[in-house]
Amino acid sequence: MHRLSLTRASCAALLTVVGLLALPGCSEEEDPKPSGPGTKVDAGTDAGTEPDAGTDAGVIVDAGTPWDGGVTGTFSCAGKQGQTYSFTPGQEQQIQDRVNSLTECATIQLAAGTYTFDNAITIRKDGITFAGAGKGTKGEATGGASSTVLVFTNAAANTNGLDVVGKLFTVRDVAIWNAKKDALRIENSTDVLIQRVRTEWAQQNKESNGKYGIYPVKSKYVTIDDCEAYNAADAGIYVGQTEYAIVRNNKALQNVAGIEIENTRFAFVHGNLAQDNTTGLVVFDLPGNPIVGTDIRFQNNKVLDNNRPNFASVTASSSTVSQVPAGTGTFILASRRVEFSGNTWSNNNTVDIAVLSGLAIEPDPAQWSAGGGNWGTSDIYIHDNTFQGGSGDSVDNGAPDQEKRPFGAVVFAAYQYAAAAQGILRVEHILWDGIDPAPRDPKHPNAINLCVGANTVPQSTKNIMVDFDLQAVSGNLTGSSPNLTTAWGFTKHYAQGAAPYNCAGFNPPVVTGSL
Repeated sequence: MHRLSLTRASCAALLTVVGLLALPGCSEEEDPKPSGPGTKVDAGTDAGTEPDAGTDAGVIVDAGTPWDGGVTGTFSCAGKQGQTYSFTPGQEQQIQDRVNSLTECATIQLAAGTYTFDNAITIRKDGITFAGAGKGTKGEATGGASSTVLVFTNAAANTNGLDVVGKLFTVRDVAIWNAKKDALRIENSTDVLIQRVRTEWAQQNKESNGKYGIYPVKSKYVTIDDCEAYNAADAGIYVGQTEYAIVRNNKALQNVAGIEIENTRFAFVHGNLAQDNTTGLVVFDLPGNPIVGTDIRFQNNKVLDNNRPNFASVTASSSTVSQVPAGTGTFILASRRVEFSGNTWSNNNTVDIAVLSGLAIEPDPAQWSAGGGNWGTSDIYIHDNTFQGGSGDSVDNGAPDQEKRPFGAVVFAAYQYAAAAQGILRVEHILWDGIDPAPRDPKHPNAINLCVGANTVPQSTKNIMVDFDLQAVSGNLTGSSPNLTTAWGFTKHYAQGAAPYNCAGFNPPVVTGSL
């Protein structure tokens, strides 16, 4: 990877970059319009055909009791005689026939080997277990002696791999290879266990790859455990519009987004590895969605080397994900009551953690009306983590794109100037866009309650965080005569423990489960 030499940035090169910027400025009287076209919205559900399982925003789930992954819904297989149907490679049509005639509480057991399908495996019954002999290893396109690989390379266009709607569903010990759309899609379901599943596409960095690897959406009580996801053109492991989720001990590599939590309430994401993605961990709400995400806890995750070029389709993927600059370790947007502890970040070229308002992606507040104006980010607690270093020295891998990734283009231009004029060679570990609340109140500089403390940082770290003030910076980087000095002057830099970000979290604390 070519790493930009920030210390040698010329004035001419800086002005060329800044000349690309066309971010609208705004006065204190106007609605903030900081940094994105914000015209394409994808709520992550791409035309689900089943009825919505009651996920409107009218009822807030009581988070007073932590959920540890056990069965909680109303459906049970206790006392019911469930049948087990066993299959071997070569019986693909028999599998499809059986799936189409399942009764509740049945088990589909697949022996080790390779199974080739020309259409999705569609399950619409409750209490179903779908199991193989093992998920195999990365790059394994055919099943071995102890792995079951479901191949969809020649399946019909725009079809998923395993497509499920049901209560008390378990899938384990299988790999899903080259699905045309989403590899494992589970929608409107309750009490879901996804265990030891690998989803993968054969080629890296292909916009035409399926969007999602593991994709539970509009569901409740979901556990994703010991799974792997590779080469998804949107998110490798995704939880969306869901209440209560545990995402633990998984690996997400070579995706646009490694692990994504979207419009979800009460998720516990722990013990995962997010490496070599465009962005490692993502938590956000999208406009136009009535589910207001809240109470997300990230603990003991490793977020390393997430510098893969963004290969998401601007039209086919979430507009939010397609706008993330390469090298973003963790991306927080339009989120509230989010806690990070015990996590490790290193070598993420743009920044380890970006904390953004939803208005940075969709600047029209009216577009957020479905969620009651849920663009605001608030109550973010980042404590007792480790920042190993090596991050922030090559924003968007030194290749900013104003049209596709405008936020990264602004950060790139500002820090190019800082490198040339002030010798500041890295973006701080944590970048806050400074938008919420809008307009800002100078008497309350930390109105969103962003709390940073007790993190381990390299000895060379002077400041752990920057208030980037995206609205002011971008406003001074537009027009025929951009004012780099004035733009940079709006940024504010903070050492760990400095007021007003030395707060101690929020109350009541996140209650999402335990290790």
